[in-house]
Order: sequence, then C-alpha cells, then structure tokens
Amino acid sequence: MSIPSDKLRELVNSVVTTVESRGLFVHSTDLEIKYTPSNKTANTQTARLPLIVGSCVLNALVPRSAMLLVGGHGGGKTTLAKILGRMMTGKSLEEIDDGILRGHPGLTEEKMVATLRPGPLIKEGIEVVVWRSFVTGFWKIIDEVNRLTPHSQNILLSLLAEGEVKYYDEVKRCAEFCLYATLNPADAGTFEMGPPFLDRFGMAVPITMPTVSDLELILASRDDRLFGYDELWQVPALLTVENLLTIWNLADKIPVSSDASEYMRSIVREFGACVRGDKSQSSGLTVETGLCDGCHFNTAKSVCNKVIIPLSVRAAKDLNRYAKAAAWLVGAQEVTIEVVKSLAPLVFWHRTRFVRDELERSPYYGNIYAFTQYLVELATARFAQRGAAIEIIENLKQGKESKESLDQLKEMAKSDLLVRLDYAQFAKELKKSKYAKTVQSIERGIKSKDVGKLTELHDELLRDNDFPNRSMLLKQTTDALHKLTLTQFELTFEQWQDIWTTIGVSYPKLTPMLKETLEPPKRKVLRIDGLTLVIYVTGNSPESSVFLEISGGSEALKLKEELQTQLKS
Repeated sequence: MSIPSDKLRELVNSVVTTVESRGLFVHSTDLEIKYTPSNKTANTQTARLPLIVGSCVLNALVPRSAMLLVGGHGGGKTTLAKILGRMMTGKSLEEIDDGILRGHPGLTEEKMVATLRPGPLIKEGIEVVVWRSFVTGFWKIIDEVNRLTPHSQNILLSLLAEGEVKYYDEVKRCAEFCLYATLNPADAGTFEMGPPFLDRFGMAVPITMPTVSDLELILASRDDRLFGYDELWQVPALLTVENLLTIWNLADKIPVSSDASEYMRSIVREFGACVRGDKSQSSGLTVETGLCDGCHFNTAKSVCNKVIIPLSVRAAKDLNRYAKAAAWLVGAQEVTIEVVKSLAPLVFWHRTRFVRDELERSPYYGNIYAFTQYLVELATARFAQRGAAIEIIENLKQGKESKESLDQLKEMAKSDLLVRLDYAQFAKELKKSKYAKTVQSIERGIKSKDVGKLTELHDELLRDNDFPNRSMLLKQTTDALHKLTLTQFELTFEQWQDIWTTIGVSYPKLTPMLKETLEPPKRKVLRIDGLTLVIYVTGNSPESSVFLEISGGSEALKLKEELQTQLKS
C-alpha cells in the first residue's frame, strides 16, 4: 500500500535537512509559517523553513508547478534545482542535467522542443517527431530564462499554461511536471520578459548574497569541482515521482478556512482594485501618469495607488495551491490566514509592476520583494478593519435581513475601496426577497441531509438565469451535495484494475475515459448527472496508490455501496 502521509512529510523535510546539513546550499534567511497542528490540541505553532530551499521544495509539492529563482550570477540557483531534482525524483544527476534547457538567443524551436527524425522524412516523407528531454522529463530546469528571445518565450507559454507543447502536427501533453527557471540580472544578452510570461510562474524566490557566516560554511564545504557529488550519501534519492504525485493529492485535500479564503480574495483584489477603472484594460493612463490624482483613496496606506499592473486570477489560484502545499508540509489542519500571508509575497512580487517612486524610496531602494511584503502588510491591515463589512455580507448570504446593513456598508464604503466596489453592490443583490427564501430552503436541506431536496434546488437554480447571486448558491448546493455524498477510497493499482470495470459496467459512457487511467500517471474528473468521480492514479506497479473520490447525488450513494460491497468480498 502507499506510504502514509506522515512518512511522506518526514521524507520531504529530510530533503531540506540534507541540503542544509551537507552544505549543498547555504542561506540563512527563513520563511516563517504560523499554523495550527492537525491534532487540534496544540496551540498555534511556527514552522521555519529556509526561504530559498523551502520555497523550491514547496514548488515540487504543487501540480504542474513553475517557479523562478531570481538572483545574481554564481549564486547556485541551477545547482540547487539539480540536486533537488535528484533527491525528490530519484533520477540521477546526469538524467536531471540532460533535461536542462540552457537559455541563449540562438535557441531554436528544434533545440528546445523537438526535431524530426531524418530517415523517415528523407526516404518516405513521413514526419516522425522526436521530443527533447526537456519536454519529456518530469523535472524541468530552464537555466537563465531571460536569455530566451521573445519568440522562444512564446513557445514555452503553452507548456506553462496548458501543459502541452506543439511541434508540426503533433502535440505532446506534459500532464505532470515540476519546472524551475533561473533569472539573472539583465545584461547585453538578455531579453525583457513580459507580464503574461512571468504570470505563468506560480512562485518566485529572491536569491540574495550570502552573509559572512553563510560564506564561511560555503567555503568550508568539499569542492564539488574536484570531487563532484556523492549520489549515495551527499545527494541521496529520498523520494520518487510517484511519491510526489501522491503528495499532490494529499495537499489538495487540505481545507482552506473561510477566513483564509476571504483574506486570499481580498489581498489579490487589493493589488488590482481601482475606483476609476479597470487597470488591466487601461491604455496610457496609469498610476504613474495621473490616474490617482485627486482620488479620495489616494493615501499613504492604500495599496491601489502603488500598483501599476494588477494581479491576475492565476495569481489567486497559485496562492491557493501553494498555501495548501505549505499547510500539508508543516502538518497544519487547514490553510489559515497566517499561512496565506507567509506565501503571498513569493507568489505576487514577480507578476506585477509598482510605482517607481514608491519602490525606490527608503527603506526599499528598489527591493521589489521587500516592497511586496510591505504591501501585503497594508492589505492585511485593511482586511482586519473590514471585519464588520464581511460579517454583514455573510449574514446576507444566509438570508438574514438587516434594514441597517446597506446603510452601514454605504458608510464603510467612504473609507474602504473594496467595500465600495464589491461589497456594497453585492449586498443590494442579496437583499432581494426570493434570495432569502431559497437560502433558507438550502439551509433546511443541509441540516436534514436531504440529498433529494438539495438536488432539486440545484436544478432549479440552473434553470433560473436571473436569480441573484446564483453562482454562489450553486456552489453552496454543490458543496453540500459533495460533502453529504463524498466517499474516498485509497486503493492499489491492482485493486483499481478490478474496480474500474465495475464502474464502466454501471456507466458505459465513462468506459473510454476510465480506460485511460490504466496508463498512469493519470488524473481524471468524470461527471454525469448525479455523479462525480475524481480519479488519481500515481503509478502502474501493483502497489501504486490510486485515489478515488465519489460524490454528487443519488448515483454517488448507489455506486458507493456497490464498490464497498465489492472491496469487502
């Protein structure tokens, strides 16, 4: 059977310990993560990870992840990515090195992605594509990514965004990978990287100069140019790709607290909100060229007047993923505000552009990461002051009437940009009478655990396009049905080879997609009316882990009983 979650967590932490204890990468800056342990009996604790190594390890715990290592020449960025690849996949350093894409202006599509096999092309005119190791490998490294031309960057966009690469008429789907890209300071041979390209990297970590004490440890370590790396003891294989795929599934199951979810949405919105227009659509007039002149919200404690390029929805999704991974790694029972706050600067700082005068003044002097940390603190303070408005909205969502609520929000909107733009308008929709009646019906269905009633309400909402806050209520009914009908199975691949046929017999339409899971690693979400299947197959050995989730409605309950009976027999 699969390795338990605690054992996997121990192995991941041993990667960090090995890197530090054997002098493979030395840097004394820490990443602090406050959390509540999963045993729920202990008080809030603080976990400390080395900022650079810890961030790189976190990246490997997120599905189809990509991160930037940003710093000066010779800081050990590429070497760190290589040794982590060795320890976290079990591949040799030579295999990891074969998959490195070394950036330079002359890099063509044929050198990056694939080439054609010359024999069949010359003899028969048949195009046989041979994919490069960078494309086929799980652990991908781009060395000096800013030496890639804009054309080369565009080639990588589809890989980073959709997980696929096209060459001639063939498409290579890279469903599972971890990607690391190093970014050196600009010089004569580098190219600017645009916001859409940078936005594809979920996280970025600054590689600053080591301290005097760090240098002492670095210089005292064995000369790797003379001896190389010992792959048995110094850089051991501690995890496998299959282990990482299992961790991806475990981390995804970590719940996000309602406060953390609200906080996450708020700080992302703070980095893009503007009362005068949509910054992402502006053409010329920006924060630096007069957009904020005379604005009521143009204050020293505002975030909006310091951000030129707003954060994307992708940033919010990435923050959610990395927060879950971090919570799993430290053993937290859920993602909290503190976990999100710790990771937000790492997820935000490389994606946006700030007002130059603000960024270059004391005490930041152009330090983008430190300035982002400051803005996250400002956004956090705003969020804390917004508690009353959030409470009003939550009451309205539950159908609780309050005659004074709109007036209260209107007053708060005078000093809070998000209340003015989002909360006040939202509240007007929630005050409509038919909304309250439906919410109360949903609450009764949840309390009585009436799957049939909730399904009926869900279907009614699907038919009524004009219903206020329909998307939120659909999510509420879907989540309720999911919780009431959710069954999770952790199987072996050997068991799955029997189970999938049972599902296929009951639901023939799903059979072709179920067959695809027999060629792992594979993740599938299959849906029909009343049934959702989430299937995650990590490997094809008999003992490889297979995670199966069943939820939805009456069909989910029926299939659950059928599979439980089969597994007991």
